[in-house]
Amino acid sequence: MTDRSHRTADRRDDDRAAVDQLTEATLAALRAPSVLNTQPWRWRFVGESAELLIDRGRQLQALDPDLRLLHISCGVALDHAVTALRAGGYAGAVERLPDDDRPDLVARLHRGPRCPADRRSYEAIYRRHTDRRPFADTPPERSQLDTLRAVSARHGVHLRFLEPTELSSFGDIAEIADIVEHADRALASDLRAWTTRRPADRQDGLPGRTTAPDTWRLVPARTFRRDRDPQGAGTDRGTAYGVLLTEHDDRRAWLAAGEALSAIWLTLTAQGLVASPISEVVEVAAARRSLRALLNEAAHPAIALRIGVPADAGAPPATARRSDTEVLGLPGQP
Repeated sequence: MTDRSHRTADRRDDDRAAVDQLTEATLAALRAPSVLNTQPWRWRFVGESAELLIDRGRQLQALDPDLRLLHISCGVALDHAVTALRAGGYAGAVERLPDDDRPDLVARLHRGPRCPADRRSYEAIYRRHTDRRPFADTPPERSQLDTLRAVSARHGVHLRFLEPTELSSFGDIAEIADIVEHADRALASDLRAWTTRRPADRQDGLPGRTTAPDTWRLVPARTFRRDRDPQGAGTDRGTAYGVLLTEHDDRRAWLAAGEALSAIWLTLTAQGLVASPISEVVEVAAARRSLRALLNEAAHPAIALRIGVPADAGAPPATARRSDTEVLGLPGQP
C-alpha cells in the first residue's frame, strides 16, 4: 500500500472516529434538562459534524411564543454534548446559528482539537436531576456560588444571586406568574399537556411523581398539582436564588443562557448541590418585566434557578427521556 493509500485509510478511520465521538456526545445530550421536559431538539449528522435543530412540534405555543425557552433548552443540550466531547479529550467546536436561511438550525457541532480530558462535569450529567423539593437550612458556601458565577460568565451570561431583601418581592412575582398561568386558558393548556402525560407518552413531560406539592415557602414553588401531600424534609431557608441575565434579548442570547445553565447545573451537581429552574418568572411577560425592575439591571432575565443543599439523601424520581432513534438522525436521513 502506498503512503497515499495509508494516509487515505488513516483519514477514513479518523472520520469514523469523529462520527462515533459525536454520536456519543449527542447520546449524552439526551440527558439534558428542558422546560417541562419537552426536549425540543433533534440531532442530524452531516459529514464530520452534528447539527442541532429545533423540534417545533415540541414548542410550548402559549408559554413560549417567541421560542425563548426552546432556545434555552437547546443550549443546555448543546453544552451537554460539548461536555461529553471534553470527557473524551476533544474540545468541541461550535458554530452557533450558522445559517440565516435555516432558522431551525441552532448549532453545528464538530469534534474540535485535542484537549486534556475532563470527566468531572461529564459524570455529573448522569447524577444531575431536577429537585423541586424544599432544600436544607444550610446554605451553599459562598465559594461554591462564586464558582457558579465564574462558570456562567465564561458563556457571556451573568448569574445574579438575589439579596435577602429581594426575596419577598421575587416570591410575589413567582406566585403571580403561577396564578396567571393557571387562569389563562391557553397557558394552562400548555401546562396540562406536559404534566399529565399518558402512559404511551412517557418519553417526555413531567409526571406527577417528579413535581413537588404545595407547601409554604418564601418563594412559592410552581403549582403542578394541588392534590398531593408534602414530601420530604427541608424548608428552603438555605436556598440561593439566581437569575441568568443576558446583554441582549434574542436567539443568540437565549442559546448562550442555556449553555450557561447547563454548565452551572453540572458544576453544582459535582459540588454536591441540587437545583431546579424557575421558568414561570420569564414565561409571563409582565412577570419578566417586574423581575427586571426588581433586579434594577440593564440586562435581560433569561431564566431563574433555585440552588441548595439537599435535605433528603435520596434523589427524586427521574424524568423520562426520548430514545436515540427518535432524536438522532443518521447520515442521509432528513
